[in-house]
Amino acid sequence: MLSDDSFKTIIKNTPLVSVDLCLVSQKKLLLCKRNNEPLKGIWFTPGGRIFKNETWQNSLLRIAKSELGLKDVSLDNFRLMGIWDHFYNNSAIDEHTSTHYVNLPHYALFDQCPVITLDSQHGEFEWFDLSVVANDSFFYSYMRGYAKWLISKVDGSCE
Repeated sequence: MLSDDSFKTIIKNTPLVSVDLCLVSQKKLLLCKRNNEPLKGIWFTPGGRIFKNETWQNSLLRIAKSELGLKDVSLDNFRLMGIWDHFYNNSAIDEHTSTHYVNLPHYALFDQCPVITLDSQHGEFEWFDLSVVANDSFFYSYMRGYAKWLISKVDGSCE
């Protein structure tokens, strides 16, 4: 683990590489209310940064298991949505340090909503209609972008 000072130096000077999980079932997107900055209190997809010496594949599975309690998913369940930049004016370290993520969002389609068990990073979760997320300014711009991408690429049911 990094000290807070080391992590702050990294956040100030480099982008972080992260993975977001876009779970879709019955044309609905799973969003979780964040407990941490950046975006504390905002509905967002679960996700997190890739750790040093951790493959993106292992980070994807770690996040699925630790943040959502999904133990029976595999890499075969997920498809890459491309590479997206996320910029925030604050960070997990403090409100004055901006954060830049190079994000690798992946989506997975489920016939039925899987059982979700949240960790401490999220206060609650909800399945939102993709078309609502895509078009309602209530949702953060990155979530609207994900929803629009998902609507254009997948029909919301299993492949």
